Amino acid sequence: MLETAQTQERSASSAAPRAGGTRKDIQALRAIAVGIVVLYHLWPGRLTGGFVGVDVFFVISGFLITSHLLRRPPRRGRDLADFWARRVRRLLPASFLVLLVTVAATFVVAPSTTWADTLKEVGAAALYVENWSLAASSVDYLGAEAAASPVQHYWSLSVEEQFYLLWPLVLVGVAWFVARRGGDLARRASVAIAVIVAASLAWSVVATALRPASAYFITPTRIWELGAGALIATLGLQVAARWRTPLAWAGIAMIVVAAVAYDGALPFPGYTAALPVLGCALVIVASCERSRWSPRTIGDTAPVQWLGDVSYSVYLWHWPLVVLVPFALGHQPGLLERVGILVAALVLAGLTKPFVEDRFRRGRGGSGRAITTALAASVVIGGLSVGGAYALDRAAEANIAQAAAAAQGPCVGAGAMAPGADCATDGDLLLSPAEAADDKPSAYEDGCWESPPFEGTTTCHYGDEGAETRIALVGNSHAGNLLPPLQELATEKGWSLTTVVASQCPTSDITWQFETPQDSEGCHAWGQRVLDEVGKGDFDLVVTSQLTPFAAAGVPADESDEAIADGYARYLEDLTATGTPALVVRDMPYPKHTIPSVPDCLAAADSPADCGGARSDWLEPDPLYDAAEKLDDPALSTLDLSGYACTEETCPAVIGGVVTYFDASHLTATFSRTLEPYLSKAVTASLS
Repeated sequence: MLETAQTQERSASSAAPRAGGTRKDIQALRAIAVGIVVLYHLWPGRLTGGFVGVDVFFVISGFLITSHLLRRPPRRGRDLADFWARRVRRLLPASFLVLLVTVAATFVVAPSTTWADTLKEVGAAALYVENWSLAASSVDYLGAEAAASPVQHYWSLSVEEQFYLLWPLVLVGVAWFVARRGGDLARRASVAIAVIVAASLAWSVVATALRPASAYFITPTRIWELGAGALIATLGLQVAARWRTPLAWAGIAMIVVAAVAYDGALPFPGYTAALPVLGCALVIVASCERSRWSPRTIGDTAPVQWLGDVSYSVYLWHWPLVVLVPFALGHQPGLLERVGILVAALVLAGLTKPFVEDRFRRGRGGSGRAITTALAASVVIGGLSVGGAYALDRAAEANIAQAAAAAQGPCVGAGAMAPGADCATDGDLLLSPAEAADDKPSAYEDGCWESPPFEGTTTCHYGDEGAETRIALVGNSHAGNLLPPLQELATEKGWSLTTVVASQCPTSDITWQFETPQDSEGCHAWGQRVLDEVGKGDFDLVVTSQLTPFAAAGVPADESDEAIADGYARYLEDLTATGTPALVVRDMPYPKHTIPSVPDCLAAADSPADCGGARSDWLEPDPLYDAAEKLDDPALSTLDLSGYACTEETCPAVIGGVVTYFDASHLTATFSRTLEPYLSKAVTASLS
């Protein structure tokens, strides 16, 4: 994506870059790639597979970089420094400009709830590790709930920069081998690259099957795509003239088919990435000349060539506009506004190319100076961004601690919704929306969640571990809604509290339909281990609550609800069969049905009332609670706390001056604590 198509001499390969200029077919490929990426981001429902444009860029970069390295193989440290300095001059100035402008724009138009997370991602982007940052958050349930960052498109740039850093070293190794054992550099390199491609492709297929969310971003699953381009550069493939045009059209067709037919539900990259990768490879190998029926007839036109020339800057600018413009508008952009975003990205790219990209690329100065300057800028931008995010987080923590101490009184939080209470349901906020977004139960910081693929049984302990009264909190992340009040109770009464909780996974006797079979089977096995944990834990009470986010696996869709109800009933029977009574707490309202984030909404809204929801929209049936209600088991008791979060008609975003949710699914710790008086009665009754 990032490397120019400038070349000096033609090699024996028909696919090699042409002498003395730009390969116009590659510029056209760039135009296609950036075009489908931008259209996908602006109209994701119309071009559902436009993300494959990134894969096209990967192949192009692998081909061009390897062609360059074969013509001028690095043999000493100075050669490597010169190579890296050229990449630095070409890529980093525009990249850093967009990062700085994006930070400024975020603080101007985006809600304060996004500032800290954006700064963290800017830091990762400046250090070119954004792909690993996104991979880490993608496997974290809480991280997966976060809104899109205006710099998350830097993940692909990070993959390429890591490739540019390491790939010359591969060629150095091959050149060293050739110097001692003899042979042709390109031929030896093709063998080494083929091994790397095969290993990376295998990794990609396995990782995409097991952990598709993180596999999408990480470098090992993507190197084979760059390596595919590199192989073309080393193999010296010749294509007969009569086959060049059909081959080029076939390659373009493969890219277009992937862009149109693929969608976000498809496991990717894995083997499914082969279609756009091979399509791009065919176009490069074809290296077709301009003729009547050649794609060059269109590809060589001035608009297409211009778009290919500015594709790097278009890629840099378009995504911050896509993310930030809706904040500036106060609503999702319509057709004309989306067209305006497209035009703005093209205009900014048209200015960035000559005044930033070309100016710095032609800049003078030694390689060492260029690399040192780039490293310094990267560290400064990354360090300041991460430091700023840290400062915001620490300030929020201090205010959250103060709010916890101040959250007293009959009209604070849930108390304002108690029967007979004469309180305003909103009031002045104890915490700002940005602070509320960080107001999470201690299970998050303490790492209490068992995460996919659910191979262990993570527990955390609070209160007095040696106490006579022992309580277990069981369930998925919505059980975490009850942790703060249970901690208060444990501290107040000298009880022991143990959490046995997991991200996403509901405890049940059925298998859930997760994204991968491994997660489905792992979740079911974890639920069985929870029973063992409860059975050997000598607990006096199990408190459980959970969201039911999945369908039952292995049954028709119209039979899923019945299977879920039966599975919960059997699990509750198995739970009480351990000799431990259980309190089943109805799941709380679920704002995500109507808004993506309660704090984000509050930060942008004129009134907290704008961010509430209808009770009928937010409060959905709870099959676990319903199963417990139907079972005639004296060891089971139930509790419905939803009346403290909703009136008969609405569920407010702010109750008694407390923001209710830290995202669109989980209660803030401050609001959760105000449920303690009402939870306490049920817990005490269940223990007696």
